[in-house]
Amino acid sequence: MPIYVKILGIGFLVTMLFGAVTFYQVRVGVYRTHYEVYGETALSLASSLATRIEDLVKTNDTAAIAEELDLTMAAFTDVRYVVVQAPDGRILSHGLTFPEEAPPDLLSGDHDLCASCHAPLLPQELSTDLLEVPPNFALSSGKLRAYTRDRGTILEITVPIGAGELGSIRLGVSDRTIARVIESITQSLLWSLALCAVVGLSLALILAYIIVNPIHNLVNATEQVRRGNFHARARVLSEDEVGQLSGSFNQMAHALEDYREEVRVKEEARASLIGRIVQAQEDERKSIARELHDRLGQSLSKTLLSVESACRDCANRDGKCSTVKCDLRQMIDEVRQMAWDTRPSILDDYGLDQALHRYVDETMKRVNFAIDYQCVAPPDLPRLPSQIEVTLYRIAQEAMTNVIRHAVATRVSVILMRSHGEASLIVEDNGRGFEVATVEKSPHPPLGLIGMKERAALVGGEIAVYAHENEGTTVRVRVTVNGGLDGNPSVDRG
Repeated sequence: MPIYVKILGIGFLVTMLFGAVTFYQVRVGVYRTHYEVYGETALSLASSLATRIEDLVKTNDTAAIAEELDLTMAAFTDVRYVVVQAPDGRILSHGLTFPEEAPPDLLSGDHDLCASCHAPLLPQELSTDLLEVPPNFALSSGKLRAYTRDRGTILEITVPIGAGELGSIRLGVSDRTIARVIESITQSLLWSLALCAVVGLSLALILAYIIVNPIHNLVNATEQVRRGNFHARARVLSEDEVGQLSGSFNQMAHALEDYREEVRVKEEARASLIGRIVQAQEDERKSIARELHDRLGQSLSKTLLSVESACRDCANRDGKCSTVKCDLRQMIDEVRQMAWDTRPSILDDYGLDQALHRYVDETMKRVNFAIDYQCVAPPDLPRLPSQIEVTLYRIAQEAMTNVIRHAVATRVSVILMRSHGEASLIVEDNGRGFEVATVEKSPHPPLGLIGMKERAALVGGEIAVYAHENEGTTVRVRVTVNGGLDGNPSVDRG
């Protein structure tokens, strides 16, 4: 999950949590305050009404009492009912209107005034949605209870008339006005919460950008360094922890750049040294081959001629002469073969194609498996540079030597492919193969494989070896010629 999302999620959750807690606390506080105020208002109305009708109750003037009750309900629209009860619970008056939102205990009873002045209530007309709610607050005086109906909450205040010997007044006040006010306050709170959420998310977005942008710069610089661009540097936008990390990364990249330059210089010196060594080897091979062919070979040939002449003039010729001549001829052949293996003159005279063809033919005479050679090249293509020809020839020699010693193959193919831009050499067999990764990671990797790679690198090429157990081995070399592709070493991917 990106850091942007994490920071925005944390900001959103914190904003929502803070907003929800604030909204709940404000809403509860507003409700409590309004109900206390309404409760005190209802208490004041009921107390004032009890004072006014005290004399009317003493004279049992029910008509005047009903008129007072109606005046009170008309003056205060939130008053839903007013009931005057005698000390024994009888309803003395409920005004001129039936108290539809009265609690259940006023709708039934032995002394219910409603039963005598109105038609009896059917059972289904009795409200079933009345739920007594214990009060959460206390008033300065009087008795308070609250219950809910389908139209809202009713606060009922009970106050005595006189000292209580004349009865009591039960006054019910609806919370519709409170509900409207609280609804308006709730909407304001919700809009405020939404605004806070937007501001919080905006701040979280800004914070995420401030934190993530330097990290993105650092990641991009790291990616460039991973790809080999050691000149890449991360921008230091601040002096905080991320800025310090960017500074440390820049120092590391600078150190890596210096180290790579040192390695490059050493590698160039090593390559130059290896190149000189290889060239010296080839020069020495050429000199030795010439000495073997011109001096030792000629001396043996001269000796053979002398032996043949002596044998013709010898009167006592026997079978030993033939044996000596045969041995001399065999020695001459061996010297010529040694000269050829050391440095074939055909490579210098006729090029790589003829040298490989001759090498394959000579090798087939000494092994018990078939070797197929092919050269694929456009006509009239000029010869490769001498160094490249020698390198490819030596790699072919080393690959064939490995096949003869280790592969246990029954068929080998040697393929030389030429184009105007590159030259490729492929040597593949159907032998027992090996695991390349295991061999390369071994403490003592084969010197032949290392030598082939070193030779290929000296001429700007690369060697690739593909092999698996019991699946044969393929050695593939590709060398660019005269800057044919990009002038740099390249790996043949097969």
